[in-house]
Amino acid sequence: MKMAKKLLAVVLAGVLALSVLTGCGDAVSTKAIAEAMSDVSKDEGFVYEADPELNEKARQIAEMIRTKGKGNDSGKKTDIYGEIMRNIMGDDYDDKYVWIAETTTEGCNVTTQAENLLEDVDEYSNINSEVADGTSPANVRSIGTVPITMNGVDYLFAVITADAVQDKV
Repeated sequence: MKMAKKLLAVVLAGVLALSVLTGCGDAVSTKAIAEAMSDVSKDEGFVYEADPELNEKARQIAEMIRTKGKGNDSGKKTDIYGEIMRNIMGDDYDDKYVWIAETTTEGCNVTTQAENLLEDVDEYSNINSEVADGTSPANVRSIGTVPITMNGVDYLFAVITADAVQDKV
């Protein structure tokens, strides 16, 4: 009996530790967001796919934006999108549309979060100035997300990419 109680205590402690490590309960997985975004935008023919590599890029961009927001920028770099493209996204994304978006997570289900993120994804909000003229973003898009907290508010921060495809004439 004592052994069963000890085992139960260890298991419960493990569950508690895991729940603490997962962070905000309102944050959802990148895969769930990708599926919800695909569902919300299915009438337009867009498909969103989770990309684990973009999760790390989303974390780096969110940290860069958070740092600049705290006044830690040297003031010499004024083109934050160019800096993101050069230093975080890299050469592999030179020919892709790139968007950054965020949504609050508190009180928002996955569909609402997806809808909020999609508000920042259109041809004109692309942060990559290197995308060739005469192209449009492909219908299949990749997304990476990271939960962040800024000023005591929980957000889901996202990086979304799409190949540039030639416009039909």
